[in-house]
Amino acid sequence: MSQYQGYGATVTITSDHLVIDRSGVLARTIGRQQVVALADIASYHVKAPSLLSNGWVQLCVGAPRPELGRGSAPSDPHTVLFKRGQREQMATLMTCLQQVIDSNQQRRTPFATGTSMSSSQIAPNLTRAPDAQVRLPTAPLPESRARLHIPPSPTVLPRVSVDVSTGVSTGPSFVGFDVETANGARGSICAIGLSVVTGGQVTATYSWLCRPPSGLDRFEPGNSLIHGLTARDVAGQPTFRQRLGDMLDVIGDLPLIAHNAAFDIGALRDASAAESMSWRPLTYGCTVIWSRRELPELRNHKLPTVAAALGVPLLHHHDASADASAAAEIALELMRRRGSATVDAYAAATGIALGRATIDAATGPAATSRPGAPTWVTMGSASTPPEPSADADSTHPLFGQTVVITGALSGLSKDEAWAQLAKCGARVKKTVTRRTSVLVVGTWIDDSGRPAITEKHTQARRLREAGQQIAILNQAEMDAVLTGDRSIAVPDLSAPSQVDAYALASDDYIAPNNRSDRQQQVRGRHFTAWVEPVKQLKREQRYDEALDLLLECIEVVERPAVMEGGAPAPWYTEQAAIIYRKRKDYVSEIAILQRWIDAAGRSGRDVADTHPLVARRAKARSLRAK
Repeated sequence: MSQYQGYGATVTITSDHLVIDRSGVLARTIGRQQVVALADIASYHVKAPSLLSNGWVQLCVGAPRPELGRGSAPSDPHTVLFKRGQREQMATLMTCLQQVIDSNQQRRTPFATGTSMSSSQIAPNLTRAPDAQVRLPTAPLPESRARLHIPPSPTVLPRVSVDVSTGVSTGPSFVGFDVETANGARGSICAIGLSVVTGGQVTATYSWLCRPPSGLDRFEPGNSLIHGLTARDVAGQPTFRQRLGDMLDVIGDLPLIAHNAAFDIGALRDASAAESMSWRPLTYGCTVIWSRRELPELRNHKLPTVAAALGVPLLHHHDASADASAAAEIALELMRRRGSATVDAYAAATGIALGRATIDAATGPAATSRPGAPTWVTMGSASTPPEPSADADSTHPLFGQTVVITGALSGLSKDEAWAQLAKCGARVKKTVTRRTSVLVVGTWIDDSGRPAITEKHTQARRLREAGQQIAILNQAEMDAVLTGDRSIAVPDLSAPSQVDAYALASDDYIAPNNRSDRQQQVRGRHFTAWVEPVKQLKREQRYDEALDLLLECIEVVERPAVMEGGAPAPWYTEQAAIIYRKRKDYVSEIAILQRWIDAAGRSGRDVADTHPLVARRAKARSLRAK
């Protein structure tokens, strides 16, 4: 057995394995121990330490790989750093490694991507001392680098290594996480999915249904259409309070990782608050944020898109366990591409700090500053925007405007930006809706320095194309408007937007197989696409058109293939009933409600007297009798 001391790491070579034991900061960011079979060492790269920087030895495990640069090498689990005073230890390790490589190549065919070079070829000015140790020259190697393989070779994803003494894997460990909700309230959790990753491998998957917290337990049709769950599905299941205890037991001290983690963590906080429950601070990462940085070329960064781009299976989108598993596999693939052995190491490599959440507050994953780059401040957070200032100047161009910020602003924190907007009398909101009049677009910076388009920006564009007045400003324009500059156009709030209701129809969020199913289509789109147009038609009091759309949707949701043994989606029936009541047409209201109740009965669903549509029918009968 031989040992070599590097910077923050000791390398031990036994008869069969090379073991890297790290300490201090490196142990926390990369992992305490990495074990590699000697037979798997294919080659290595070396950079000699200089007066200004550390050197390193990078192992190529399994097959040759390109040399990692200064930004990623220190967090690579197969790289050992050396300081200038450790040059002799480094040289001796190189000699030993070369002997291992030569022995391996005698047992198998040389790699096609390049031929191994001897230690004399790697560094011809290394000299062997009488004590048989190889001494590095006092001057740096040419360009401070000596490469084992000249031709470039494909990137090799790091393997999961196992501690031979304990049998415990030493790759990334975390828990993939996803929830589904019963209605528009984030705390209405009705399903929880967990995918436990231990040492870089998925070791357990949990799929739990639960009854949402009391007061948040109504199932809305839009939600049921997405995930397929109804009140009947969770009627005999444990409460969220019970499931939360199970979930926390599974998570332990591991970080959570979700796709669009702001929603899932927010849902967990809201549901826990509704149950008056508390838990220790949780750390979490978001694969939406990570994929925006790592895969800027994608048309969007929704879960199916990212999964397809990375070759991750996603068979049942909006099933909580399937989405949690997909998020876990996406995270693993991104970490493998970076060569990161832990979640913390990946966060350090990407420059995106993990988020932290408690019941009372949450700090979202944030981009940390990079040398030579602007200080980009993430805008994602769970904090509450301030109310418009009561002392605001009513003549200011932002007074009364509803403003949303997306992306990140340079040199300005979220709270600072919100405070400045609210001081001018703006209503600051987090999401783009029909009330949004100004969107401030910051920047998502990827590793290539290119900006990525956010979902809020896409939504604002779609609403603007439908006729909604939305000013889309960059940071410089926002700064100008804040000073009162009226040359930057913002919507005239005295002139209501002329929105094309039908242009609001969108079914992009529906899984492709459902979107293309003619049994689920109304006027060439999935029936859920017509929710927003119906709302807009009602705002404009175009009730005849709204009813026509609703009746077409009701016909579709009553089809057995669409119901799949459940009750028809009730939202469309409820909206039609509302319109009939506005017209005091109680006969039609009772008829449309009875139609839904009968359809539910034909599918074998028991509809309780307390169901909102049954209660509405009773009220309509009472009104008709008067």
